[in-house]
Amino acid sequence: MTSSNYRLIVNYGPEAPVITGPALGETGHNLTFNCSASSQPPSQFSWFFNGSQVVTGSVYETDPLTLASHGEYTCVAFNNVTGRNSTVSKMLIVIEPVSMAMVKVMGAQPIADNMFTLTCETTGTIYSIHWMKNGWPLYADNRTDFSMNNNTLTFNSVQDSDNGGYQCSAYNPLSNMTSTEYRLIVNYGPERPVIMSPDIAMTGYIVTFNCSASSQPPSQFSWFFNGSQVETGSVYETDPLTLASHGEYTCVAFNNITDRNSTASKMLTIIAPVTMTTVKVIGAQPILNERFSLTCETAGTVYSIHWMRNGWPLYADNRTDFSMNNNTLTLNYVQDSDIGDYQCSASNPLSNMTSSNYRLIVNYGPEAPVITGPALGETGHNLTFNCSASSQPPSQFSWFFNGSQVETGSVYETGPLTLASHGEYTCVAFNNVTGRNRTVSKILTVVEPVTMTMVKVMGSQPILNQTFSLTCETTGTIYSIQWMRNGWPLYADNRIDFSIDNNTLTFNSVQHSDKGDYQCSAYNPFSNMTSTDYRLIVNYGPERPVIMSPDIAMTGYIVTFNCSASSQPPSQFSWFFNGSQVETGSVYETDPLTLASHGEYTCVAFNNLTVRNSTVSKMLTIIEAITSVTVKRNKLPIASDNLTLTCVVTGHYDTIYWMKDNLSLVLNNTLNSDITISNNSLHFSPVKVSNDGNYQCVATNLFGPNTSPKYQLLVNYGPKSVNISGPVSVVIGSVTTVTLKCSADSRPISEYGWKFNNQSVFGTGPMIAVIASLENAGDYTCVAKNPVTNISMSKTISLDVTGHSNAPPFQARVGLMLTALLALSLCL
Repeated sequence: MTSSNYRLIVNYGPEAPVITGPALGETGHNLTFNCSASSQPPSQFSWFFNGSQVVTGSVYETDPLTLASHGEYTCVAFNNVTGRNSTVSKMLIVIEPVSMAMVKVMGAQPIADNMFTLTCETTGTIYSIHWMKNGWPLYADNRTDFSMNNNTLTFNSVQDSDNGGYQCSAYNPLSNMTSTEYRLIVNYGPERPVIMSPDIAMTGYIVTFNCSASSQPPSQFSWFFNGSQVETGSVYETDPLTLASHGEYTCVAFNNITDRNSTASKMLTIIAPVTMTTVKVIGAQPILNERFSLTCETAGTVYSIHWMRNGWPLYADNRTDFSMNNNTLTLNYVQDSDIGDYQCSASNPLSNMTSSNYRLIVNYGPEAPVITGPALGETGHNLTFNCSASSQPPSQFSWFFNGSQVETGSVYETGPLTLASHGEYTCVAFNNVTGRNRTVSKILTVVEPVTMTMVKVMGSQPILNQTFSLTCETTGTIYSIQWMRNGWPLYADNRIDFSIDNNTLTFNSVQHSDKGDYQCSAYNPFSNMTSTDYRLIVNYGPERPVIMSPDIAMTGYIVTFNCSASSQPPSQFSWFFNGSQVETGSVYETDPLTLASHGEYTCVAFNNLTVRNSTVSKMLTIIEAITSVTVKRNKLPIASDNLTLTCVVTGHYDTIYWMKDNLSLVLNNTLNSDITISNNSLHFSPVKVSNDGNYQCVATNLFGPNTSPKYQLLVNYGPKSVNISGPVSVVIGSVTTVTLKCSADSRPISEYGWKFNNQSVFGTGPMIAVIASLENAGDYTCVAKNPVTNISMSKTISLDVTGHSNAPPFQARVGLMLTALLALSLCL
């Protein structure tokens, strides 16, 4: 017999369930979740929200969402034949719609060149904020910064170019909103005011001043006359003008938003009509080659004065000067060509007047008289001399022989000549108007033979650059004298002069080139004689001394100064330190140097023949060695904060430079764009982890470099990149406990705390152990906190525990779990 069929159906499952439904929801809306799992027979389903059962069945439809709906939705599939269950969870993030975005001003109103801040006020859940100007996106640059969450826009130095319409847009994945436009108008000014008014006005008239200045908002104006306030407002109208109205009119523009003011001033000149002009003589009458002045006397306000001669304008030249206001005409040395009729014309912008003529006649003379008559005579003969001179008016004449008056009139006749008649015959011409006299002399030579010539020194010995004279002593009647050096004739030049009779040779400034043998030869028409040689040696100096010594030295050393100076005869020397004598002689050796040895060392060279001295000084700089170089920081280094390292040096130094990791720190590349050096400080703006390293500063002076000990810069940062390692799904019975380990990238190492389903768990540490049970399934959150940067960051994972469990009420489960966690943390 064969049995009937038995249908074998294999019961299995449930396999891993799958939840379909959104992961993001908006408050006020309903959501539907569907749960499915492969199973035979079909599974039964239960839904849990944050660990609490809320419904059964494969479909779960939420109530209208609120922020409290945010959390973990868990579907548990159960097969009542296999006795197995399987769990899956899905996180639902609930956000509020963006319901408001508004641009508002933070702090002071926008003022040019000042900091100005706008904030974007929002309502709802905000994922991101974007800023726009005139409809175009805004990005950070060297003047514009955004806060970390982009809700604040800051202008570091607001400018006119920042004027425009600003909006902010707030976004989340389900909604967005753009603010109404905020119109930014930058307040500035006032700029320098501009005054519109005449520069000159007549007495009795009224003048109106208008003041304007570029400003936002428009400026307020005040008017001041010669420092006293007279009006407010942009327009000021004077009373009828008097001469007292002349002065400075000042407009002050004030902006009550920027709290700034700007000032402009204008001079108003008040004039009266010209009522008189007259040419008058100042001082003496016009005399040839002497200074002569005319003045233009006026009445009224004179704007300008012009002079004319014979109806033609006069201008300043090398002989003609005008006073600053042109009212005085001065002929520095009057000439015959200046004869003529002179007038002056005075004017202002409203009137003018020209004087009547002044007739200028030039008195002169006497010019150089001329004597006619012989220059050579013989004893026993009579001679006649005639004298004449050009003069206005004509001159009177007097005759003198060797200084004694012998005759008046233009003609003088001598008696019979003797040797006593030899000498100077002088004619003096005198003008009783100019008060001048002119003299001319004629030497009458009565000849006797030359019997002696000799060169002798006159006065002091020859000293370089001083006057020195030689005389030619003679006996007999001398007609002429000729001087020679080294056998060659001497002639007058810009340094050598001869007396009238050539008997004296004078060096106006004797030089080394004048050394040599000098002779003089005396002549008359009948005889001559030459002197013996005179050897000329030029004394000079001392020239500017020269000091040979170092410019800089260290304390404890001895320095030797050597002084030399060109001189004839050789010089004597004295040494001075900071004005006090310390040594005589050309060499000065110091004691061992101290810082007090720093100063001026002076050498004085003295020539006891020329009675001259010459001085030269030299600064000796004393420096101490660098005894200490250290690097100090201004605060703990935290990433994104500013940090300053300062090089502290004890001792004298000239320069400081920085090193990183034994290499010179170069700041002209993009890698170090946030590092600047000022004075002896290194600034990080801001400091970054990439700046880690060993820093040293090097102080140098003329004696070499000195390097500080290494300062190790370790930048504190984090936490970031928080991670939790450990299983996320366990089956009851497969393990007893589950160990979760938390780690975070941080310096220094972070401190750790744990939460279970957003409830704090006692104890801290990076590891936590959990009993593998359904009651301990849920969200585990690790919170990492850096104790230096004071920054916290968290990470959450969901632990799925499957298998049978006689689950106690939820509050009891939490209590048991906390007890386990506390025990574990205490062990740790």
